[in-house]
Amino acid sequence: MGLQRTSTGLRRRHTLALLTAGAVLGLGRRAPAVALPAELVQPAVITPAAAFGLFNHVGVAGDRLVAVGERGRILLSDDSGRTWRQVAVPVSVTLVTARFATPQLGWAAGEMGVILKTQDGGESWKLVLNGFDAANLMLAEAKADAASAPPMPAPDDGLGTPEMQNAQTLVSFGASVPFLSLLPLSASRIQAFGAYGLALESLDAGETWRGIAARVPDPQGLHIYGAALMGQNLIAVGEAGLLLHGAVDSPLATATSPDQGSLFGVVIPTPSTALAFGLQGTLLRTFDFGASWQAQSPVSANGVLCGTVLRDRLVVLGDESGNLLLSTDAGGSFRTLPGTLPITALAQAPDGALITGSPAGLRRMEV
Repeated sequence: MGLQRTSTGLRRRHTLALLTAGAVLGLGRRAPAVALPAELVQPAVITPAAAFGLFNHVGVAGDRLVAVGERGRILLSDDSGRTWRQVAVPVSVTLVTARFATPQLGWAAGEMGVILKTQDGGESWKLVLNGFDAANLMLAEAKADAASAPPMPAPDDGLGTPEMQNAQTLVSFGASVPFLSLLPLSASRIQAFGAYGLALESLDAGETWRGIAARVPDPQGLHIYGAALMGQNLIAVGEAGLLLHGAVDSPLATATSPDQGSLFGVVIPTPSTALAFGLQGTLLRTFDFGASWQAQSPVSANGVLCGTVLRDRLVVLGDESGNLLLSTDAGGSFRTLPGTLPITALAQAPDGALITGSPAGLRRMEV
């Protein structure tokens, strides 16, 4: 599809905004000599009102909780979510996810292709990647793959391979494409996925990055919303029912989806079970590491935005109407705790409490 995706792009950006605070994915080209967007150079504002904004994810760093959200805000809690404090962040873009490989080493990512790194449990952060550089890394990978591939007839549209088209699309969007998911594989190796097939990997704890689109089959450049490890197997889910699976060090394969709705995340309730969730309460389940999926009854009439698995293997999902959906049988059945505000983040605190995020801030509750 490449560059010729204007109408579908508008529909897809509406879905993407559900997970990124309603921000519109810009389509303008970057002028050769313009300065970086203000959000990439202006630090997040430190404000007493920070705890009352939108939070998209709560990461766990040992005994600490790290919440990330709109305008570059990052809050830390060292008492299982009873109190929070804001820390300095070098950018003011909306952050979508935060993941930790150790209690000290972690990353946060979000809009404008931003990836941040911390080595002190979230006390301080540095910018290690922005959207301009991410797109150029994808293009460099596509050119290298094309140069090393056996000679083949040129595509009829003259735009090059799907990988090349997707990379050129990312470059044309400038810094507007967000990262949506981070997956630490070790203390030194981390993968990052995002909109329009954005897929990169770092082998040095985030200091440098390389494109990995050749190992992530996504010829249409669909958004990759979530990724998780199931043993030594990677499962990634995304737009239009995208389901990818495979060994960590091998090219991923595409699985057939029984539902074409967008999937916003995946959780692993048991070593042999994974659940993918998304639009209109869609719930899919796999028992073979993502090779095949079965559709379950919808768990909600609304989009399911986030999920987690608690230490007692209780599956908790949150939907856009504020409902919590709880399962004690690895997704076989659910009961509903009704709510009002969209649930945008879920995590278990060190003391066992459930932390939820919403457009109105963070909440601690017993389950």
